[in-house]
Amino acid sequence: IVTSTIDALEIARQNPHKKVVFIGVGFETTAPTIAASILIAEKENIKNYFVLSAHKVMPPPMDVLSRGDIPLNGYICPGHVSAIIGSKSYDFLPEKYGIACVVAGFEPLDILKSIDMLADQVARSNPSVETEYKRVVTPEGNIHAKAVMNKVFEEDDSEWRGIGVIPKSGLKIRSNYKMFDAEEKFSVDLPPVKEAEGCLCGEVLQGKVIPTDCPLFGSVCNPSEPVGPCMVSTEGTCAAYYKYLRSER
Repeated sequence: IVTSTIDALEIARQNPHKKVVFIGVGFETTAPTIAASILIAEKENIKNYFVLSAHKVMPPPMDVLSRGDIPLNGYICPGHVSAIIGSKSYDFLPEKYGIACVVAGFEPLDILKSIDMLADQVARSNPSVETEYKRVVTPEGNIHAKAVMNKVFEEDDSEWRGIGVIPKSGLKIRSNYKMFDAEEKFSVDLPPVKEAEGCLCGEVLQGKVIPTDCPLFGSVCNPSEPVGPCMVSTEGTCAAYYKYLRSER
């Protein structure tokens, strides 16, 4: 088990005759550090280190959801992602769709304040992008981190579980760094994800239903034996419903 790309690089250094693959997952928060590891591998001529990129980016799915059939009043935008990409990345939402946005922190007071700010925007019919998480997030974001990320990665169409393929919502390794691309090196062909029969995770993610509408919720699908991604993560909507609805009863 490794805790970062630094650990994976060290394993590659110590085992030059073995191929070391780091699976890169997450959003714009983690992508810069993984991009940096590829630049380090290039600089040190580490030829046995590879990355399998499964990164996603936030604005494209927000764009897709905003023009869907669910009327959205506002977004609580993710704090850590926004620390990298900057609050300006969401400007298209109020400008194009009239949807309010507030970049929030993670503490209970952050969330409550953000909801209050969103409600105020909606009440005044004045959608904009505001930042509650000002202690971390700036309009431009982390310029250096974005530069490193964009140097190594480029946007690519990507499949989202329960939703489908969203154009330019993923990150793939650029061709000039293909020698570190595990997908290229090992001819990886990932099959489409098949959703379990009856699972409504895609509809939950899009706000079309709530978790308790799913016939699998709380029975065959629970945190110990999750069926869909909404129950897998402790941050998932279904996992939260399962934990807090049960605690209230």
